[in-house]
Amino acid sequence: MSRTITITSGKGGVGKTNISINLAIHLSKMGYRTCLFDADLGLANINILLGLQPEYDLNDVIFHGRKLKDILIRTEENIDILPGSSGVEAMANLEARQMRDLIDSLSEIEEYDFLLFDTSAGISKSVISFCLASSEVLLIITPEPTSLIDAFALLKVMLLNGFKGEARLVLNQCKNTEVAKLVYKKFKSAVSKHLGMEILDLGMIYQDTKVAEAVQQQRPLLSLYPNTAASKCIKKIGEQLVSASAEHLEEADMKGFWRRCIQLIKGPMDLPGKKKETDEKEAAKPPLQGDQGESPKTKEPLQKETLSVKETDSTLMSGPVSEEGDTERTLSSPKEGEGVPYGQRGEPGSSEGAMSLEKSFMQSIERLIAGISNISKELRLVREAIQRNGKAPTQAETSGSLDTNPLTPEPIRLDLEAFLNTRGPSKKEP
Repeated sequence: MSRTITITSGKGGVGKTNISINLAIHLSKMGYRTCLFDADLGLANINILLGLQPEYDLNDVIFHGRKLKDILIRTEENIDILPGSSGVEAMANLEARQMRDLIDSLSEIEEYDFLLFDTSAGISKSVISFCLASSEVLLIITPEPTSLIDAFALLKVMLLNGFKGEARLVLNQCKNTEVAKLVYKKFKSAVSKHLGMEILDLGMIYQDTKVAEAVQQQRPLLSLYPNTAASKCIKKIGEQLVSASAEHLEEADMKGFWRRCIQLIKGPMDLPGKKKETDEKEAAKPPLQGDQGESPKTKEPLQKETLSVKETDSTLMSGPVSEEGDTERTLSSPKEGEGVPYGQRGEPGSSEGAMSLEKSFMQSIERLIAGISNISKELRLVREAIQRNGKAPTQAETSGSLDTNPLTPEPIRLDLEAFLNTRGPSKKEP
């Protein structure tokens, strides 16, 4: 019986494919028959990292009559690579006969001890389908906040679609064990509190410059640098995975696994975009009698059912972790008056926000009017000075020169010709 393990991540660039390849190699060196399925649509990273150029992929098995043995690639590290490519996407449009033929063909790989699926990153139907069909999921994360939040969102969608398997964490690109302990503690606490799920940590992998060198040479890390820090960590993770008990997990033969996987890809699924539309439709419907404020399905408050990633508290960090293990910033409620739009401050349902906005607006208008009035007065004084040709104003002019009403200033008309006439004839130059 094969152990089906999906290796995935909420965010790209966390080293998921690199870990998949090297983990498969180590399992093979431990004596386990291992097959790595490239389930990343469009981005055949396994081929790139291993310098492979497969002639066929799963698409040829589905539509061009190829056998599974025609597309399997045996590497020098003694692992088999099954290129999925566009064939994974084509599973969604299979007819009944094509689906039966494909399941029969894929069932030939039951001889393996470990069948690893390297999926694309993020939340998509194909990713969730492989996670739900597999008995085990390895979730790759890094200490970066985007990686943790995206991983949390992926776990939430898996649970919404009925995930019953076992999920384990692998922390990659970690500086030291102190950081790893802090990340594991905060992430697991947030998952337990908000999702009601227990997730296990399988191990951590240190930051290692040799990883980038192996990628540049298109060779596996364990083959080029078997004794570096990252290589030792991957070996330890492989040993932990082998020793992990999977007896309580639901067992299924390969035919049952592939049938379930293809049915999930073809069938409906509760994904973030579709859920939002469903929530809007449900909100528009009148509540059933006696069920106000509750979900018709679970009888739980609607607030809990529509939990979003942003509702995680400070246990799920939103800032990078320092070398000392402290977070630079955490997810928390906004401070008073910070990040909250006008009209939403104060108690729910009150008019505090609207009143505050109106008061602030009126104060700004009053300051603007006062400024315009002052400018008008100064321009009038300049005009009168020009008309008097520098002479002091009379008492009558002084008393009536300034308008007592600053809001209705007299229009200013500058007459250059009249001003020159008041100066008299100019002296001719000799």
